[in-house]
Amino acid sequence: MKKHPAVLLLVTVLCLVAAASALARPVPVELPAEVEIGRAGVGVSPNGLRSILVPVRYPIQLAGRVVETRIALLGGEGKVVDSWVLHERLSSGRIQRPERRRRFTFVHRVGLREELSQRVRDGGTVSVRVNGVLDLEGDGRAELRRSDAAVGPLSVGPRAKPLCSSIPHMRIRPGQRVSLPLPVCAAAMEWTVLRDQTGGSSRVRQGRLLFRPPQHFRGRKLIQLAGRRARAGAGASAAAVPGYAQVTVGPAMGAVVRALGDSVTAGFGFYSNGAPMTIGRLPDCRPGSKELNDACSSNAMNWISGEEAVDYAPDYGLANDVSWAAQWANSYAVTNYKNFAISGSEPADWAPGGEFHSTTEQIESEDPDYVLMTMGANPLLSNMLFGFDNMGCAIYADVLGGYGECVERAFAEVGLQANLKSLYADLVNNTEATIYLMQYHLSVPSTTLAYSATQIAAMGRLLNREIAAVAAEVSPQRLQVIAPPHFNVGIDISPAYPSRFSCSRLGYEVDGPSVQSTPTQDELEVLHPLSFCAGPEAGGPWVIGGDTGIHPSAAGYAQMAAQVPPPG
Repeated sequence: MKKHPAVLLLVTVLCLVAAASALARPVPVELPAEVEIGRAGVGVSPNGLRSILVPVRYPIQLAGRVVETRIALLGGEGKVVDSWVLHERLSSGRIQRPERRRRFTFVHRVGLREELSQRVRDGGTVSVRVNGVLDLEGDGRAELRRSDAAVGPLSVGPRAKPLCSSIPHMRIRPGQRVSLPLPVCAAAMEWTVLRDQTGGSSRVRQGRLLFRPPQHFRGRKLIQLAGRRARAGAGASAAAVPGYAQVTVGPAMGAVVRALGDSVTAGFGFYSNGAPMTIGRLPDCRPGSKELNDACSSNAMNWISGEEAVDYAPDYGLANDVSWAAQWANSYAVTNYKNFAISGSEPADWAPGGEFHSTTEQIESEDPDYVLMTMGANPLLSNMLFGFDNMGCAIYADVLGGYGECVERAFAEVGLQANLKSLYADLVNNTEATIYLMQYHLSVPSTTLAYSATQIAAMGRLLNREIAAVAAEVSPQRLQVIAPPHFNVGIDISPAYPSRFSCSRLGYEVDGPSVQSTPTQDELEVLHPLSFCAGPEAGGPWVIGGDTGIHPSAAGYAQMAAQVPPPG
């Protein structure tokens, strides 16, 4: 008997998962890195005055946080000549998504007056003490403490890697003009603006970086600089030194943000260090049928599903910049952020009487300004996407026939409306927060062969419609429903979504260049060789492949976060 190509692909995928699982090595739990003080150096400003430059390696969780740095210049017999206490908001340099660095280096700078400038021209000795604290709520109960102290000579002269001071992370109001200090290096440098991602006005003038964002711009952006040795000649362009200025525009200072929900809020498929889950780890990561510990999710430390309690990351996954909730918070420099979402959880778990309602009550007691969530897909969609379920009528129903009625009966059987209503009402009655309800994205797993892509898209639309309907019934003002952009499949999925794009020489029309996972696109190309349109047009897929193509990638989450309004 001739086998369907999709069946062959499924068998291949399952075999690969089994083989990879057998060979997969344990994923170690990575604790936040330590603070490490490097060798201090001497910087030279264009006016000839010296500066003390102190490079410090920080755990990535301290990016965007204010740290205290104590620097002292020592004289003979270790006596203090002068001392300084710095409080700077750390900039981590180039923005990466997902953020997989465990550390970043920030170079602190102390500008010296003429007398001290002459004193350190040929070196000297400095004492440095750094105290990095991650205190999300500012209540004195730190989620993370890291410190270091060092005494050593100042390094004078060239290094293998140029030592230049960092520009602290700046927060400004919309439309506000700001003047930032340019980096100071071991040699006098001339700086130019290489790239401004904001579309605003950035220029170097009289030794400062002058920046004004577009009038209506809100969010976090990066200004990239290039430095060249002053009077080094035309041939110095190849030795340009990069510099970065992170600026956040918007009044998010002090905003309290909390998140809850299922795997789409938790960022399932990524570990807390930003590393992606591989398909070989899927059997160990899949949420359990009874006990849920949020394993293999961006906001937690657990890496194997089991009966142990949820172990949230110290910063609840903010630094890795994976989930849509974290990306939204990072876009506006929110630091009082906690993501309590648990992969595999259902609305009933968070509603009164549910397993995680105590966490809901904790969120309510912390007086959030914003509550973010994606909730409602489990258990029906999770069962369908991870394998065959008991919705036999939906498998054989046509989307123009009884498909909708079948799906709605399934929603009723699990009490979807009632449980969502109970949870929504609880949050509305016990907080004054603005509550953003992110609807579900469209993903077509490569192994869900019982359903067509059109059926999956139709089911997702029905689920999102239920979420919007319950929100409108409970409180349309407080419960703001956010629709993610359409995740193109690359084939014709009408009538679930219009097909008006073509990349086929034969004129076949599809919903757009596919942004689905790589394994899904490979399967779709086999099943639809004449019409399939691969993608995306720029960047990587919006869906990860480590779970066979279900959850968003960091790029997909970015698309979702961009739909959420800025904090007011």
